[in-house]
Amino acid sequence: MATNLVISQARTGSTRLPNKVLMKILGKEILLHLIDRVLAANTVDHMIIATTDNPKDDVIVDLVQNYHNQVSVFRGSEEDVLDRYYQAALGVKNDFDGNLNIIRITSDCPLIDPKVIDLHVHEFEKRDVDYLSSRINQRTWPHGMELEIFTFESLKKAWQHATQPSDREHVTPYIYMTAGESFNIYELPYCENLSHYRLTVDFIEDYQLIKTIFEKLYPQHPLFDLDDIIKLLRDHPELSQINSERQNIKII
Repeated sequence: MATNLVISQARTGSTRLPNKVLMKILGKEILLHLIDRVLAANTVDHMIIATTDNPKDDVIVDLVQNYHNQVSVFRGSEEDVLDRYYQAALGVKNDFDGNLNIIRITSDCPLIDPKVIDLHVHEFEKRDVDYLSSRINQRTWPHGMELEIFTFESLKKAWQHATQPSDREHVTPYIYMTAGESFNIYELPYCENLSHYRLTVDFIEDYQLIKTIFEKLYPQHPLFDLDDIIKLLRDHPELSQINSERQNIKII
């Protein structure tokens, strides 16, 4: 039986929107909303918030370290995020017997749907691949609902062999760029193309939209899902206009 570990990198020094994971929605930090939704997934065993060893990120450690017994904090390289992931996972690998799967969800995705996480994990197990992603060749999921899953062995191989700065900064490019040679990969598309919806926090407009979504859906159903979000946006198309000018900006 494999252990499923979510690792989410988080830092205060975002260049586009500094301190974004600490911005509050309904009185709670974005990072804590993310943790709540991740841990609601049936397939998640543990979660690590992988922050940096920069003293500016002490605030992230203080926020998270006693928040939930299924969450721990790891501190590592600010620039070499691949190394940060590997070292964080290595500590868990030494604590658990059997296979370890890594689920990568970035900390600026506080709307992540627990059922979407479970769907990806089930597909990963069924396909028996080294790497599965919501997006490899074509984006169909909304920005902010995408995730990646890979084996610890794949992460270790990337950590050992990736040398390009972009491969070290973004964690997984080495895996999907060398697919066929070193890794067996699979892309999991959504049943329709919802890529025109932007549900991640990179800019202040994104924050304004996500704050509005939480305010409208959370009071009645704290674990509102992707279907609830899409229904809201289709019923109120003006909401998508809040961050529409940011829609086509390419961010890895």
